[in-house]
Amino acid sequence: MGADTYKDPVSGYQVFTEYALLKKGDCCGNACRHCPYGHIKVNKPGHEPKVKKPVLLGSIEGMWDGFDVLFWSGGKDSFLCLSHLLERNTKVVLLTTFETETNRVPLQNIHIKEIVEQANHFNVPVCLLPLSAKTDYRDAISTGFQVIEEKICSPVTRICFGDLHLHDLRNWRILTWPEYEVFTPLFNQPYKELLATLWKAASRYGVSINLSTEVKLPDDVLPIGTPYNLALVERLQRSGLDAMLEFGEGHTYVMPKRITELQPSIWSYKFFK
Repeated sequence: MGADTYKDPVSGYQVFTEYALLKKGDCCGNACRHCPYGHIKVNKPGHEPKVKKPVLLGSIEGMWDGFDVLFWSGGKDSFLCLSHLLERNTKVVLLTTFETETNRVPLQNIHIKEIVEQANHFNVPVCLLPLSAKTDYRDAISTGFQVIEEKICSPVTRICFGDLHLHDLRNWRILTWPEYEVFTPLFNQPYKELLATLWKAASRYGVSINLSTEVKLPDDVLPIGTPYNLALVERLQRSGLDAMLEFGEGHTYVMPKRITELQPSIWSYKFFK
């Protein structure tokens, strides 16, 4: 109990225990036998992460006296909310739920490895929270909060969402988590202001914004990977669709530009295929 290694009885090699790997605070990418991070950073061909329980990734520096949890989808709305928090020097942890069968964020169609890339880019910790068909959503979220609080040794002060104008959804969040302050800093802001802020934030943080799902127009289908920019916004408006795709017309992905600049072929293979 509490040992860092043990001797494998078959090979004779020393094997790191989960206890030792937890002290490292992150996945090393070497596919360790007892990896508590679900092999999230293992890049062997065909190797999928095996995150079966909530895991917190990323460094926690200094003492935290309370913090915000941002429900992170990987798209533009949650990115706008994150930029709002970071610009105010708020301590924040991202929380992403994903389907265990696909290792992807529901609806958003983003793989959890890309979620980790995003968190690393913004230099914020992220909690990956697996959901199966039998999972009770609220119970799973509570477990995720417990994992985060135990790691940081500090309580969650607010839970944050990138909600824009869907009152029923926001009210559901408030009713579901009455014990927390539900913070939605973007809510009811005019699209003109939100879009101006989005373009500035994308430039400041070095990201591009692309469609992560197809968007069907009356006369066309926009494929995955289409840039979400001013030209697309104007096209959406001419087609009678919501400019920020808030009614489920499609979803977006915030992509660190260093990935596209340095590894365009890897992005194309890892995400779109």
